[in-house]
Amino acid sequence: MRVSGIIIVISIISVLAAVVISGCLSGGNPPDDLLKPRENSEAGIKITAIYLPDITNATAFEIKVTAHKDYNDKFDKISYLRDSSGRTYQPISYEGEGGHHASGILRFPRIESKRFELVIKDIAGVEERIFKW
Repeated sequence: MRVSGIIIVISIISVLAAVVISGCLSGGNPPDDLLKPRENSEAGIKITAIYLPDITNATAFEIKVTAHKDYNDKFDKISYLRDSSGRTYQPISYEGEGGHHASGILRFPRIESKRFELVIKDIAGVEERIFKW
């Protein structure tokens, strides 16, 4: 009886350790769909944001827009990045085209957070478009 009791205790400890380790490892991992584009089509303007993890010197996104009306396309002036602790970061640059079919790369300082939000403000009357990772 004593040996079986020890085996049960060891089994319970092993299961608990696996749960704790799994929770620690998965808690900071990015979502499974990290590379999936995020879209917002409010007010007749479609904005697609794609996280670019291969850019190592910045936290960067490819931005694509389809619009049939004028809007503010100064993404380096109307965007910010918010990490999981609520800290915000201003863009470093936007390199690309503006206009009705805008396309370019929006760069922020490199952040360590695995969860973050890209916020684009004040386009076509939409106060904030939030793209979450």
